[in-house]
Amino acid sequence: MVHDREPRGTGLAEKAYLHVKTKLLEGEHRTGEWVPIDEIATELGVSRQPVMDAMKRLSSEGFIDIVPQVGSRVRRHSRNEIRDFYRFFANGEALVAELAATRASPFDIMHLRLISAQISGLFKLATEDAERGRLYRALNRKLHGEMRRMIRSPTLAEIVESLGDRSDFYIAGAREPVFSPGLVDAHAEHEEIIEAIASGKPDRARRAMDAHIRSTERRLARRLEAEPEVEPGSVRSAQSGAAAYPPE
Repeated sequence: MVHDREPRGTGLAEKAYLHVKTKLLEGEHRTGEWVPIDEIATELGVSRQPVMDAMKRLSSEGFIDIVPQVGSRVRRHSRNEIRDFYRFFANGEALVAELAATRASPFDIMHLRLISAQISGLFKLATEDAERGRLYRALNRKLHGEMRRMIRSPTLAEIVESLGDRSDFYIAGAREPVFSPGLVDAHAEHEEIIEAIASGKPDRARRAMDAHIRSTERRLARRLEAEPEVEPGSVRSAQSGAAAYPPE
């Protein structure tokens, strides 16, 4: 879910923003890589300006670094930054779960159970880990989004939803799948959260959600620790984006 937090002159910048952000959250542009402005503009059938506007917005949200007169590349975050983020994210999601346990209707609970059942169906799906992870990501966001909807507090839901984007961005940056290897455990964690919400136990729901998000961070940390430190984009790759932000 993407939110229009600032006005746009036309819908083209928003279109470019959604397009590039989706690529980032799905891992099509990896950490440290230069984002090809001209290529994206051609894909969308627009001029470079809307894409450049999208880059500025993504930069303000922490997804992109803009190098003046060179180009835009996917922002690299330290492991400490990621660890600290998940502590913050866990608190936000835990509050959502706590409120959901006091506000969810039987209809809301039914929706959570249906989405969770779809996630369990991924266990038997004959597909590659990458595809299973992609499907899990979609259903996971749907499940958490449903919890945010049922608290009926749009401002809080919007804030936590934006944190969910950041979490997916970090996970997409890992070189090895994060979601699929821990799918069974993640599903069990979801079931515990749902049961706490359905039972109307806010403290239990909060604890279960906090544990779930922290487990996600640990799964990601294991993947990141196994990766070598990589330098940002090479000189050659920088040239591919050199025309993105020409001198004024």
